[in-house]
Amino acid sequence: MEPLEGLRVVEAALGVSTVGAGPAASLPGRLFRDLGAEVTRVQLAAAPTLDAGVEFGRVWDRGKDIVAVADDAAADAVAALAREADVLFLSGGEELAERRGLGYRQLARRNPRLVVARVRPSYHALGPIPDLELLVHARSGLLTQIRAHRGGPAFGDLAVASIGAGLSAAVGALGCLVEREATGVGGWAETSLYEGMQAILPMIIGRAEHPSGATNLLWREQGPAEALSYRCADGEYVQLWFGAKGAYEAFLEHMGDEPSEHGYNADLMSGGMVERGRRWAARFAEHDRDWWVRDLAGAKFRCEPVLRAGEALRDPHVRAVGLAADHDDPDRGPITTLGPAIRVTAAGDGKPRRAGAGRLLTGVRVLDLSAYLAGPVTPLVLGGLGADVCKVEPPTGDVHRRMEPMFAAGQRGKRALALDLKSPDAPAVLERLFRWSDVVHHNSRVGLAERLGYDEAAVRAANPDVVYSFASGFGETGPRATLPANDQLMQALSGVEAGQGGEGMPPTYLVWGAIDVTGGWMAACGVLAGLYARRRRGGGQSVSTSLLAAALTMKSGAFLAGGQVVRGPVLDAGQTGYGAAYRIYAGADGAWFALAVPDVPAWQRLRAVTGLDELPAAPPPLRTTGALQPEEVLLERIFRGKNAADWVAALRSEGVPAEEVVEAGRGEFAAGFLDDPVNRMLGRVVGYRWGERGLVEQPSFPPAFGPAPSPPAPSGIPGLGEHTEDILASLG
Repeated sequence: MEPLEGLRVVEAALGVSTVGAGPAASLPGRLFRDLGAEVTRVQLAAAPTLDAGVEFGRVWDRGKDIVAVADDAAADAVAALAREADVLFLSGGEELAERRGLGYRQLARRNPRLVVARVRPSYHALGPIPDLELLVHARSGLLTQIRAHRGGPAFGDLAVASIGAGLSAAVGALGCLVEREATGVGGWAETSLYEGMQAILPMIIGRAEHPSGATNLLWREQGPAEALSYRCADGEYVQLWFGAKGAYEAFLEHMGDEPSEHGYNADLMSGGMVERGRRWAARFAEHDRDWWVRDLAGAKFRCEPVLRAGEALRDPHVRAVGLAADHDDPDRGPITTLGPAIRVTAAGDGKPRRAGAGRLLTGVRVLDLSAYLAGPVTPLVLGGLGADVCKVEPPTGDVHRRMEPMFAAGQRGKRALALDLKSPDAPAVLERLFRWSDVVHHNSRVGLAERLGYDEAAVRAANPDVVYSFASGFGETGPRATLPANDQLMQALSGVEAGQGGEGMPPTYLVWGAIDVTGGWMAACGVLAGLYARRRRGGGQSVSTSLLAAALTMKSGAFLAGGQVVRGPVLDAGQTGYGAAYRIYAGADGAWFALAVPDVPAWQRLRAVTGLDELPAAPPPLRTTGALQPEEVLLERIFRGKNAADWVAALRSEGVPAEEVVEAGRGEFAAGFLDDPVNRMLGRVVGYRWGERGLVEQPSFPPAFGPAPSPPAPSGIPGLGEHTEDILASLG
């Protein structure tokens, strides 16, 4: 059986734009559908004009029972379905939800077992923000954390806010379901697009009282200067990565470049690789992309093609691991979409597990054998729900202890055990750790767990009922299975880099760790589904996720139809946006503001504010090529006549959604989250002392839970082996 088989889920997206916040309102139901739940989606019959021609829902909502209702009938339809449901995912403004009787307390009176996961409109000290990704990005300062091809901010093509909100809503619902198996009573979880951004970007939102070079690189600066992406003779690009030991040196030898005196990390952090990059660029321009991919294959260093969104669905490996799925669509005919990104399978029979008193994952024990960033985020999320997490690392320390922002993003709140897994005594210690664990999680290269003794067979021999989670790079099988993977390579393959670069322009690497962290959240969803199935039906569970699946999920609105890629809106070469109604504009003072026009009434108010009678009566559909629309050209010209802040004031006074683009350095961007008084009041900021770094502050992970208080999440980062003696003593 699928882990969520038999669950009845209602996904209500009330007045939410597919472009503006689609993943937040569609991704939770899609994940639950892929894990076996029956999903009914309620949406308004009249779609926002912003979504005209955009077909993301064809992928995201496939397999759901769609109920389209009028605005005035939506609340009654949702309430009726919620009476018989296990889970309600609810997105949209309060005027369509709580003010029409869809608050948790009203719903729970009719169905006490109901779990409600609410994606609420965003707010912080400056007030509310509409559920439009662009406006959240603008107000937070995220648009200046992108290296644009020109000066100033760049439109954010990657929907980190709504993806983070969707994943945290899914985690919240699953956490409540696990608890419900012990209590018989439902509960609620709550998040927003603004908090979703915090969920996906912990690697770049943080500060230290006494920063080091590594913390400065990501918490004050925008990462390394050289992105290692190069244009080939055919105009296509390749992406390099030197993360494996000896890879940088092997690449220099292969290219005939002079050896490095200081090594990969030093050259990367100092900017010394920039001059090498110029030489490499000239070399790559000599041959086509396919030639280079073949020439550089099989080495310690990695080279992957930079693809556009949807193109990876043609890749033989993607098909081999089940991440490209073929369907018959009633309108499009045969199409290929992203397949299930999380797989949870029963690994044996057993009796249902009933937990004792305690909220969420209180009493659940997690063995964390992961490393880098993507792996450790999963136990961090579980620890935030109350689990006891034991982190195992070698006596020399996790490799990311030297890359402190990455380490801090995934390690706080854990107990630390230093263990040499190659020691003759390690198997005996591991066996007791396996018996202690409810969850064993790792993200090792395929084959490494078998060599070091924590493969699934070894774990199950000691503990048959464990939830075993393996978050691989490319998947556990297929032609690329044994290759090392990282966030940057996955940005290349999934279309993130090409999409952010803009039509016809070089790819833009986002130094955010967003795919790594997304992979961690997705594995957490799988583990929670496994824990739910174990409590409900008994028996061990196997959880399989991959970094590749996480990357493709972030661009999963793209699909193949008739052999052609259907991508959706395209970012222009100037990296300003998707069209006249959804982009950023410059004012007379050189400052920028974001404009997001969801419907015809708002567009008509825009016409009145600007006095542009030449504009059509309705906004043009978002563009599918890089060419600017005539309406954009008109608006660009008129907006240069006044300062950006004046335009925002005039537009907002007439009900046109607009936000000034906060232009901030990396430190100011982080401070915008960390110093916001509403964030502090609501517990969105966590602070702790970390050795020589002194006071460290970061965003806490969403969602919030209720109605009972959540278990307190530990926050400090342990020293290397800090709890070794205590853990070993507790194991006997």
